[in-house]
Amino acid sequence: MMKRWILLVSIIASLALPQASHAAELQCFEQTGFCTDGRFLEYWRQNGGLEVFGYPLTTIDLVYNNDSRQHFLTQQFERARFEFHPELAAPYDMLLGRLGDDLLRYRNLDSALLPRETGPQQGCLWFETTGHNVCNQANELGFMAYWQNHGLNDPKLDSFGRSLQLFGYPLTEPALETNANGETVLTQHFERARFEWHPNQPDQFKVLLGLVGKESQQLVYGEGSNPSHLTMIDSHVFFTADDGVHGQELWISDGSEVGTRMVKDIVAGVEATWPTQLEPANHGVFFVVTQQTADQLWFSDGTELGTRIVKEFEANAKLTNFKTLGNGVIFWADDGVHGIEPWYSNGTEAGTYMLRDLNPGSEASAISDGYISYWIDYAPIDEGMAFIAYDSQNGAQIWWTNGERKGTRLVSRLPKSFGRFELERLDDLHLIATSGYLDYELGVWNINLANGDPQFLASYPMIATTRNPNPVSQLTAVGGMVYYLSKTQNGELSLWRTNGEPAQTSQIDLQGYQIERLVASSEQLYLALSTAEFGQVGWWYFDPQNTLTQLTHLPLSLQATENRVFGWESLPAGLRLHSNNGRNQPLSYRGSVMGKGTTFPYSTNEHFFDLSDFQHGKELWYSDGNTLRMVKDIRP
Repeated sequence: MMKRWILLVSIIASLALPQASHAAELQCFEQTGFCTDGRFLEYWRQNGGLEVFGYPLTTIDLVYNNDSRQHFLTQQFERARFEFHPELAAPYDMLLGRLGDDLLRYRNLDSALLPRETGPQQGCLWFETTGHNVCNQANELGFMAYWQNHGLNDPKLDSFGRSLQLFGYPLTEPALETNANGETVLTQHFERARFEWHPNQPDQFKVLLGLVGKESQQLVYGEGSNPSHLTMIDSHVFFTADDGVHGQELWISDGSEVGTRMVKDIVAGVEATWPTQLEPANHGVFFVVTQQTADQLWFSDGTELGTRIVKEFEANAKLTNFKTLGNGVIFWADDGVHGIEPWYSNGTEAGTYMLRDLNPGSEASAISDGYISYWIDYAPIDEGMAFIAYDSQNGAQIWWTNGERKGTRLVSRLPKSFGRFELERLDDLHLIATSGYLDYELGVWNINLANGDPQFLASYPMIATTRNPNPVSQLTAVGGMVYYLSKTQNGELSLWRTNGEPAQTSQIDLQGYQIERLVASSEQLYLALSTAEFGQVGWWYFDPQNTLTQLTHLPLSLQATENRVFGWESLPAGLRLHSNNGRNQPLSYRGSVMGKGTTFPYSTNEHFFDLSDFQHGKELWYSDGNTLRMVKDIRP
């Protein structure tokens, strides 16, 4: 212990005798082999030097700042990161990185939502902004005394302001943590520093600043297994992932680490299989594997033995738009003779067949989006599936199938239309659909499934000079009504609803708000609303009195289930998950995932997500509605 004390005294003494190898404006340090000069050196000397900032660990280079999305001259020190902003007046032309917060975020700790203390403690500094106290650990010694006795060299500020500018606000309560040297010490994180309490050291060294600059430089960022195509089957999720050994293959998880495993290495070795078009049916999952010489339809029950090829198509068969139907799937494929037409499969080769050549000959009945995909809208109804298809005689119309060739029939007689449109189930015998009405107008129709008669409900002018000219979108069935959005030429959206009768097809008064989008369960509609002055102001719903009631003020990416809603809040540093414990109950914060470039996850329900954090990259995560956790580091 005496040797350590002598070493610490020597470090402080070295401030008086800097180990400079050049002129005074350039100071180099043998301890790390790096130099600093100019404004960087001046700032270092004026605001604490070695004790506060440590030795330089890099040269002065142009570095990209992820938060501001700009490049700045930057230099990393053992306890700080300097960033030069010549557009600001000194001393604020040199800004310090939020390294204390960066290290918390690396551990997926969202400092802004960590538990707050109840209030001020006697003899401590209370920070209402973050809800934490800073106290001394011994008689007039500790974190509070150190914070008060160090600060930015700015004579215009008082003592508190100088300390705040140097270290920032406290982000955590003091807690025992293991530092980079392997010592377990009392620790408190600040925005730009980490304070450590070493009670066995001499008084002047009882509080030491953690090596946050050095530690942040040594962080390892995970590559991740890139889970995708998350597909729920009963209580399990199928997905694809790359463990770094087998390539992108089919995986399954029950939400536990031990229950998360690769189903089968279909293409043996590191070469990826890249399963796509995952769709649940018959207690398993259908998917597509594309080979150089063939497109293959596969089925898996979640076991290696039960993962098998169903049917092989010729190359470029374009298997697409899978949808569960009964104990199998409806999908679209090109057999090389009939073009892209509807098919059905029950998971056996004999039970995989084209339903009908809806557009006879080699031309497809699938409606192209004008680019590389096909627009196939489905609506489950009457123990079968309604869908949109095109033929040269009738244009785009609605068809229905029960999965059998003889049960596949035309059910609409809409005006001949060539564009893509939507449909939604209203009840057991009626569909609400959009389709062409007159030149440059889109109609909303009520289709009687029994006889195909279209009942005209309303029309809207097409939107000129846009990729998608349709003025009606997001048909959404809720509680015996179908809601939808209508867009004007200038981009304004309005909310409409219909019960299938022309007189009951009308615009809804949103009390001065502007609507952005819809999300719904079967019994509740949620509206993202905004004002011209403040932008999006959160999510709302209609209460039993048909009055707008606010669910949350947060601008979330929302998903609704029958029992709850949950939503993701986007931050520059990552995502926050919020959910409730019952329909229309207040939302609560559940957890954060902090990572660069993190995007809203893909999910089929409230349980499984593909999320990316700093430490692991993109992996599979799970929520039980109250907590959030990574399931498994598939690619460690």
